[in-house]
Amino acid sequence: MIAAGYSAVVFDLDGTVADTAQDIHASLVTSLAAKGLPPVDLDSTRLMIGGGPQLLVERALDRLGVTTDTRLVRSLVTAFHDDYLANGDRHATLYDGAESTLRQLHAMGTRVGLCSNKPDDLCRMLTRSFNIDRYIDETLGSTPGMPKKPDPAPLLAIIERLGVTPKDTLYVGDSDADVKAARAAGITVMLVSYGDTLRHASQLGADGVIDSLADLVRPGPLARSA
Repeated sequence: MIAAGYSAVVFDLDGTVADTAQDIHASLVTSLAAKGLPPVDLDSTRLMIGGGPQLLVERALDRLGVTTDTRLVRSLVTAFHDDYLANGDRHATLYDGAESTLRQLHAMGTRVGLCSNKPDDLCRMLTRSFNIDRYIDETLGSTPGMPKKPDPAPLLAIIERLGVTPKDTLYVGDSDADVKAARAAGITVMLVSYGDTLRHASQLGADGVIDSLADLVRPGPLARSA
């Protein structure tokens, strides 16, 4: 069992624990439309996810060829946040094996954390909606003053909250930013093979790749070398 060797397992949220792309896309399109801007397509949105709302908006405007300014970006970020907070759980689903894995880790006494570039209140809205907050000991989404991944600060902050050390922690994500953050924090990192990235997980330099979160709690070494 992969997780047995660690005191804590910390997860990314979008593209790792939950498929949230449809609702992120819907809120982004709604926000753009309110400014008279055309939509971006869902497939493009999937590849924009992972850096938080501001980077999402900036990537969307760049794809649309719209000249950005601070006021426009700030307005779109606010509109996106408000719409997503109200509607962000309409179509979102947990990936297969996510709920059962979190439940089993919790039952084993393994400390469980969630560390995301998504704003903290949006993370907590989703974990409550999915009814998985009961299995998660600490949640850390983006907050003012806290750098975002790939900076290691969020990971270091959450493992401190969990009361563990980097060498006793496994981090599970889906992106290059997740790998870079974990490497800088001195944490073992595994990627899921189904994340929304331009490059396959096996090309991103993680310690291993899994096809399902359930692989973490199944007997045997089920991770593939990256």
